Amino acid sequence: MKRKINLYKENINKWEIIFPLIIIFISFYIITMPFSPFVETEIFVKQQKPFKESFTKIPEKELIIIYKVINNPMDITDIDCKAVLPIVYKNIVSLKDLPVKERKKKFIALILPSILIANYEIQKVREKLKKIQEKLDNNEELTYKEKEFLESLLEKYKAKSIPELLEKINTHKPSLIIAQAAIESGWGTSRFAVKANNLFGTWTFNKKYAYKIKAKKSNVYLKRYNSVLDAIRDYYYNVSVSWAYEKFRKVRLKTKDSLKLANYLDKYSILREKYVKRIKTVIKHNNLQQYDNCKLKFTYTGTK
Repeated sequence: MKRKINLYKENINKWEIIFPLIIIFISFYIITMPFSPFVETEIFVKQQKPFKESFTKIPEKELIIIYKVINNPMDITDIDCKAVLPIVYKNIVSLKDLPVKERKKKFIALILPSILIANYEIQKVREKLKKIQEKLDNNEELTYKEKEFLESLLEKYKAKSIPELLEKINTHKPSLIIAQAAIESGWGTSRFAVKANNLFGTWTFNKKYAYKIKAKKSNVYLKRYNSVLDAIRDYYYNVSVSWAYEKFRKVRLKTKDSLKLANYLDKYSILREKYVKRIKTVIKHNNLQQYDNCKLKFTYTGTK
């Protein structure tokens, strides 16, 4: 009987040693398990997610303008409507010696890239204005650059608010601009266009921007431009600020249809209604609306 009691005590002593070891082992396993290279936990998956997303970013697009001086009509690059090269012509050569069909084709190729570039520039300005308006609506403070940007535009466009700026700084379709330029420059044959890059018959009182051609019995001079793009930009500015096109600008917020918008350009010429009809005829007869969906060709700069 005495021997049995001793054996029982021995068994108890063994479990007193083994049991704590089991507890230590289980505790160690629970603590180290999330860090095991063979176990994919929820934390591990979440840490990996941003790393995978960084490879799906859309590349940034950059518009690189190509400035070009031409010596004859054959130097004008033909248009690929799906990817129009952003070429800005620094001078205009006379197209009068070309057959009518070829003359019109070259004239459109001469000015369409600059129209698309000007439209792109205006869209970028509009995007900035909308972001600034959004910040103001949310009572967020504008940065110094944003304030400076806004104030300069309000002054330049003689506006009192961002909504008024968005009404003035806006685009319309290339077909309307091409038609007006074709009428005013005789499809690139006028002396104004060839000598001063003046596509719209624009005049100025400022001699700094003037060409030597002067209006009779007046101090008004023909306006001179450094490129076709500058002529397009100034055309847009004139349409944006002149009281004569106030109705045009309001309608432009509702429609981009060139034929409809032409109805509100009667004050652009002393011909009034005859001028409006002429614009529409030029658009329709030359199927100019086919150029309204042309796209600029951008270069990709890769992810940032």
